[in-house]
Amino acid sequence: MSSKSDDKKQLILRTTMQLFAAKGSSATSMQEIAELCGMSKGSLYLHFKSKDELELSLFDYCFQLLQSELVQVEQDSELSPRDKLVRAVEVLLELVLELREFLLMQFKEWIVKGNIYKNPDIMNKNNAKLIHYTKKILISAYGEAINPYMADLIIFSQGMIGSYAKLVFDQNMTRDTHRIAVYLIKLLDAAVELLLKNKLEPIIPEAMLHNFGKCGENSRELDKHPRLTIKEMKELLEKESGNDGEREQGIEALQILEEELLRPRPRRVILKGMVATLEDLDLPQIESSLDELQRLLRPYYAQA
Repeated sequence: MSSKSDDKKQLILRTTMQLFAAKGSSATSMQEIAELCGMSKGSLYLHFKSKDELELSLFDYCFQLLQSELVQVEQDSELSPRDKLVRAVEVLLELVLELREFLLMQFKEWIVKGNIYKNPDIMNKNNAKLIHYTKKILISAYGEAINPYMADLIIFSQGMIGSYAKLVFDQNMTRDTHRIAVYLIKLLDAAVELLLKNKLEPIIPEAMLHNFGKCGENSRELDKHPRLTIKEMKELLEKESGNDGEREQGIEALQILEEELLRPRPRRVILKGMVATLEDLDLPQIESSLDELQRLLRPYYAQA
């Protein structure tokens, strides 16, 4: 049985979602939320210390709505394992449609404010739960034979389902969530059959799932182009005094890196060679930036 405090929180979250869907979070005040909930502003602050905390709680609330539905699917004894897979996708699409106006308004504000990851811990916790659920339901539907391909299948299925979930925002897209779910699981069936029949070598090690979908500093880092870090490093070297010979070598190595990254397919040997040159030089002022550059260049090493 839920407490009165929990019931009040649920009321506040539902009301806030309605206001955010209509006006956006920026144009909604805590006073408006309190009035629509039939409480004082002071009472509202007893449950949520700030609008930021309330906004973050909404994303946790949305995930709890999804998780609650997925648990019901998992416990439905009348559904076969594969039917549960179809129903799970259908549940996700239904929730996206139900929250359509709220999600659309949030996307618009993220583009303007660029602060989707205010508190990445909430997103990371929920993403980890979703990955765990996906592993469990895939094994139930397709058997233990898919274990070697688990990471590939999770990323394939979540990417495919996520893309179609975004498409249901479009008015021209069908709203028949069952039809979409059946279609997507048939595509997944084909992928599983292909992998098992041809015994393809998995591309993604399962250990990578730990970082898949993570938000926060690491994800923002990946959005930054390495040329921006190179530019910052060059500026540091150009304004610093010291060993002119080593500084000039460092600037030259950074210039070569910058030019190489303009190529359609940057050459790994050049990238690694210039980074090694920078590591050998006595340039403490760019030491932390060099660590960052190494991380940003990893995808380029893999592409080469």
